[in-house]
Amino acid sequence: MNPAAPAPTPVPIHDIVGPVWFFPWPAWAVACAALGAVLVVAGLVWGLRSLLGRKKPPTAKERALAALEKLRSTVAGADPYAFGITVSDAIRNYIREQHGLHATTQTSLEFLESIAADPVFSGNEKAGLAVFLEKTDLLKYARAEAGESEMIGLLETAGRLVRAEVQPQKPAEEKP
Repeated sequence: MNPAAPAPTPVPIHDIVGPVWFFPWPAWAVACAALGAVLVVAGLVWGLRSLLGRKKPPTAKERALAALEKLRSTVAGADPYAFGITVSDAIRNYIREQHGLHATTQTSLEFLESIAADPVFSGNEKAGLAVFLEKTDLLKYARAEAGESEMIGLLETAGRLVRAEVQPQKPAEEKP
């Protein structure tokens, strides 16, 4: 060593630091990705619940039977005029929705003439419809009186029409 040369200055020694945390993505990107994942999972859960919990809309037949059943609970003390309108509307709406016929916009006579040659209804169904519409027209337009038993009979006829269980009409016995 050369005595004339100055002594080298020692390099400062720094303290040893702990491990450096290394994460390849910024924190804001991780937070956005986590929020997005939570939203996607929540959307999937909500979608599956709504698909599994969704009820099939009722058919025209089910709606008509429900309307008739609701009407059955109001028969006691019901006004025959209002009853005739309601039960007739229930059947006419059912026929319109189920068969696509203009039952709600035609008179009873026009409707019966329009289905005379239509194969949608059997002969028994056409006869049952004719009797049913005649009775409801008497209640609606002639304001005929009807007791509870007649109104229940109309409801049962209407139910058979909807369920396509119309019985053959028996001719009324003539009195001498």
